[in-house]
Amino acid sequence: MKRDLESRRESIVTNIEESEGIRSRPVALNTVDLLKVCSYHLKMGPAHAMDVAEKLYLNGYITYPRTESTSYPKKFDFNSVIKALTEYGNNTIS
Repeated sequence: MKRDLESRRESIVTNIEESEGIRSRPVALNTVDLLKVCSYHLKMGPAHAMDVAEKLYLNGYITYPRTESTSYPKKFDFNSVIKALTEYGNNTIS
């Protein structure tokens, strides 16, 4: 039925039903899942989906997009990454 509605230019609403309920927060998406959801439900290509996600992030509407990996090597140097990102941010803000 959903596909029928998408192909029509006009429709007539004959009934509206309202109900109250509680929804849980959606689970955070990793990049691959984000692209799948945007492609299937919003008919967006990957470049457009990532562009929109970046704009939403930069405007404070979403948190940083999740990555596919949540583990780091034991000797991963977080401080150098934070320093590089801070320097990059300072150079692009002005």
